[in-house]
Amino acid sequence: MLTFRESIYRNNYFLRIHIMSFKQWEEVDWAKVENRILRIQKRIYQASKLGNKGKVVYLQNLLLKSLDAKLLAVRKVTTENKGRKTPGVDQIVYIKPEQKISFVQNLKVDGKAFPIKRVCIPKAGTKELRPLGIPVIRDRAKQALCLMALEPEWEAKFEPNSYGFRPGRSCHDAIEAIFLSLRSKTKNQNNSKYLLDADIQKCFDSIDHDYLCNKLNTAKVLKDQVRAWLEAGIMEGLTEINDITPNLKGTPQGGVISPFLSNVALHGMEESIKKWIKTKPSFNTQRGKKAKRQAISLIRYADNFVIIHPNKEIIEEAKEVIAKWLLENPKLQLNTAKTSIINTDEGFNFLGFRCITIHRNNQARTKIYPCRENQARFLLEIRNTIQRNKNASAFGLIQVLRPKILGWGNYYRYCECKETFSKLTHLIFQKIRAWVFRRDVRNGRTEIKENYFPNGREWSFDGSIHKDNWILYGKDKSTNKEAWLPHLVWIKSIKWVKVIGTASIYDENDLYWANRSKSYGN
Repeated sequence: MLTFRESIYRNNYFLRIHIMSFKQWEEVDWAKVENRILRIQKRIYQASKLGNKGKVVYLQNLLLKSLDAKLLAVRKVTTENKGRKTPGVDQIVYIKPEQKISFVQNLKVDGKAFPIKRVCIPKAGTKELRPLGIPVIRDRAKQALCLMALEPEWEAKFEPNSYGFRPGRSCHDAIEAIFLSLRSKTKNQNNSKYLLDADIQKCFDSIDHDYLCNKLNTAKVLKDQVRAWLEAGIMEGLTEINDITPNLKGTPQGGVISPFLSNVALHGMEESIKKWIKTKPSFNTQRGKKAKRQAISLIRYADNFVIIHPNKEIIEEAKEVIAKWLLENPKLQLNTAKTSIINTDEGFNFLGFRCITIHRNNQARTKIYPCRENQARFLLEIRNTIQRNKNASAFGLIQVLRPKILGWGNYYRYCECKETFSKLTHLIFQKIRAWVFRRDVRNGRTEIKENYFPNGREWSFDGSIHKDNWILYGKDKSTNKEAWLPHLVWIKSIKWVKVIGTASIYDENDLYWANRSKSYGN
C-alpha cells in the first residue's frame, strides 16, 4: 500500500504527464484541483492550531511543489484577475492556453523577484494619490502560490476581530461586530460609549521588513521569497530599467500577497489591548478580568480599526498603548490628524457605513446606515454614467446601470437601508426620466413614456412581483433580448450574522461553512 507521500507524488506525476498533452487550457478539472489543494490546506491549518511546526513546514513544501497549486495560481493571475492583461516591467502577459500551460510547468518558488512598476492612482473621495505597485505576472503567480501555503497556517493564529482580506470574512462582519459592541444589552441602560477612530500613517508603505520576516517564522524557501518581494526595486512610471529605487521598508500595494502580509504585521493588536485592560482598575462594579476584557473591543479591517469602551479615560490610555505597540513592533505610527476619540452619540463612519447611538424614551439604540459621502459618490457615478451614454439605447444604458445599482444596493442591504434606498431611488429615477425625454423630442410625451416605461407590466425581482408603470425598459433589436432596470428600493434589508469567533474555512467543520455559504456566499 502506498504511503501518503508516495500517493501524492504518483498523482502529481500522472497529472503532469496529462497536462503536457492538453490541447486546451479549459480541459483541466478545476473542481478536483481545488478540492485536492483544500485537503492539504486543512491539514496545514490543523497542524498550525496544534503547534506542530514541523508538520506545517512539510505540508507547505508539499503544496508549493504540487502541480495542482501551480495550476490554480496561474489561473488566478492569468484568467480570473481583473489585471490579467496589465503587464509588469517585463511587458509580458499570458493570454493563450499554451502560454499558460508552459507558465505552469516553469513556475517555481526560487527566492527571486523582478522590480515592481509603481503608478499612482487617486484615493476614493479625496484628491490624494495612492502608490500602487504592479509586479510582473510571474511574481503574481508565485505570490498566489505562496499565499496558498501561508494563509491556512495563519488562519489558525489570527485574532477573532480581524476581518480584512481573509477568506470567509468580510467588511459586513466588522460592521456587525461594531453593532454588537455598541448595542444596549438592557432596556433602560445608558449605552453611550467612546470610540477611538484610528488611522495608521502609510501602513503598507512603512512596515519593517525584518520584523515581518521574523514574525512569519516559516519555511526558509517561503521566507526568502517573501523577503525578495519586499526588497524588490521600484520603477516609477515608465523610467528606464536601470533607474530602479531600492525598497527599504513597506509592502507595495497591488501584490497578491500584500494584504496578507499587512494582516501578519498587525496581528497581536487585539490581544495586546485585552492584556493591558486586565491591569486597569475597573470603571464599575465588574472587577473580574474576564469582564474587563469583554468591556473593550478592538475591531480591525486591514489597517482600519476602532477601539470601543464605555469609559473615555480608558480610550485615551488605549490610544497611547496601541501607538506604543505599533511603534515597537511593525514600526508604524498613528496619523494624529485623522485619529480621534468620539462619543458614539455623535456617530462615526467605518467602511462606508454610518454608525450612531440614538437615545429615545430612556433607551439607547444603535443605528447603522450608508454614510452620506458614499451616497453622494454613488449618485455622482450614476449621473456620470448617464452623461456618458447620451446616445446609447435604453437597452445599452440598462446593461451599464443595472450592475452598478444592484452592486451598491447589495453591499448596503445589511443595515437600516430602506429610507436611504427610497430616497436614492427617487433621485436616480429623476435622472433617468430626464435622459428619456431629452433624447426623444419628435413624439408626444405619452408615447415616449409608453416606449420607455410601459404600463401594466409586472416585474419579478428577488422573489417578489412588483407592479410599476415607471420601470425603464429596453430591447436589443439585433438579438431581440429584453432588459429592464429594477428600483434600488426593491432590494430588501437583511440581517447579517457575524462569523463565529476564530472560525475558518480551513477548519474541519464543513457543515458550518456550507450553511453559511447558502446565505452569504462566503
